[in-house]
Amino acid sequence: MLKNLSPLLSGALLSALDAMHDGDTLTLVGSGYPEEALTAPVVHLGEDVTTEAAAEAILSVFPLDTADPSPIVFHDLAGEPYEVPDVAFAVNGIASDAELRRIPMSRLDLEPFIALARNSAVIVRVGSDAPPCAFLFRRGAL
Repeated sequence: MLKNLSPLLSGALLSALDAMHDGDTLTLVGSGYPEEALTAPVVHLGEDVTTEAAAEAILSVFPLDTADPSPIVFHDLAGEPYEVPDVAFAVNGIASDAELRRIPMSRLDLEPFIALARNSAVIVRVGSDAPPCAFLFRRGAL
């Protein structure tokens, strides 16, 4: 255990984050994300880990892109086109707190989201979501 690091940041996840370059994306998915869409290496955080807990751990060490107008993209797998799920609001707040600035997010439909996710450097999978939601985080420079 390293001091002041979330226990969710396993060696595999820290190694994957360290290997990422500026502009690379990390995909954070929950239980409702289609299995056949997972093409990058997957780090499983556990069935009882929430998206919010995973985002808080990841964003405590992962810098978001400052040049991208929307360094976080999300897809609501529940299919509610006019409502932003609570988990998306929570992740946006976590990101803004971690970056000490307002972080814009954008929403994508499933097909464009999967197209971007296929190019991710790593996929982090959690087991608990209600409603299910998936996120792309674009890495920036430190």
